[in-house]
Amino acid sequence: MFFLILFVVIIIAVMWWVNGERALSRNERLYLKRRGYEPPSEAESGPPVSKDTRLFSAIESLSDISPYARQRAAEDLSRMCIEGNRDPRMLSSLVATLDDGDPSVRRAVATALANLSDPSSVEALERRMDVEESIHVRASLEHALSKLSG
Repeated sequence: MFFLILFVVIIIAVMWWVNGERALSRNERLYLKRRGYEPPSEAESGPPVSKDTRLFSAIESLSDISPYARQRAAEDLSRMCIEGNRDPRMLSSLVATLDDGDPSVRRAVATALANLSDPSSVEALERRMDVEESIHVRASLEHALSKLSG
């Protein structure tokens, strides 16, 4: 009888742990993000960040050692463009990052350039299209070129 009660308690504990509202670890959040799922936001509230601070932080992060940080920076610049905060200072950094070694970064940069809507980036996008091997990046480049030319 004791083992039956112990077994039931263990089952209940495991079910509670699996279904519980525990915070995701850093590795779990990274895993979900890389697979296209947005983990629950655990944003810390703090003082508002100025537009220039956000811009310069994202531009600086385009040259970070971590491919994930570079991808996030390009995605943030893309979001800024969608929000209507386009800035000509984004262009040169994004064009330089088109030659990044990581395909996910190049894909995010192509999307950011499409959202920036600067016709002077067409030449750089076409140049990258000539040498790009990743089909996912090529699709993003084609989308960017069609958005900028049409």
